[in-house]
Amino acid sequence: MKRGRNAGSKNWDMLKQTISTTDTIKRTGKRRKRSNMKHGKEDSPVKDTITLHSAMSSTETPCMNLSTTITQRLALDCEMVAFGKDATQNQLARVSIVNVYGEAVYDKIVKPREPITDFRTHITGLTREIISRHGHSFKLIQKEVSDLLKDRIVIGHDVRHDFNVLGFSHPRFLIRDTAKYKPFRELAKGNTPSLKKLCLEILKTDIQQGEHNSIEDARSALLLYRKHRAAWERSLKKKKKTGEAQSGPSNI
Repeated sequence: MKRGRNAGSKNWDMLKQTISTTDTIKRTGKRRKRSNMKHGKEDSPVKDTITLHSAMSSTETPCMNLSTTITQRLALDCEMVAFGKDATQNQLARVSIVNVYGEAVYDKIVKPREPITDFRTHITGLTREIISRHGHSFKLIQKEVSDLLKDRIVIGHDVRHDFNVLGFSHPRFLIRDTAKYKPFRELAKGNTPSLKKLCLEILKTDIQQGEHNSIEDARSALLLYRKHRAAWERSLKKKKKTGEAQSGPSNI
């Protein structure tokens, strides 16, 4: 875990530098009027804050402030361990969420509901000791994350897997999935591109060297979205208008 976090901090510094000044979402200066459901517009920090403890190994310092701004757009990434005889079934092991500025607002380790048959330590950085010492109940995590994401835009990579292990869904129109965005898929010839490939080709940064870090992966998906936000939101708006035109006038 320690190695993963240090690598993540260095990569985050490099990732931020790949976003031009004009594309960066600024925290000061003039802001556009905020409207929670105007998804094509910049975030303004909302008034509510959340106080949650970071769930890291004893060798790490917390990777987040205990009181952090919760923005309308949040990026999500989960680490998963395996269960079942063939160790191919996934269950939640860690949830990380960052706000639109890349600040961690939630990071907790989860106790397994089923016996773990593969910790996938070489990927997750998690061990039996870490999960036993720092894990929280699945039900608690599920409720906290569900409450945190409610009515907010969620950014991530192939997030269907994350929501599957979290055990709840999220409205499709509130999801920005870097694995599904058409211009990104074109880089993989129509297939699902890996987050690593997208970061190499678009952000010119090499992530996931060794153990993955869910904070770093959430930030990477966030920056991919931010770099293409304007075009992405325009395409969604156009698609919505096309759908409304095809469906015809409302009978209500």
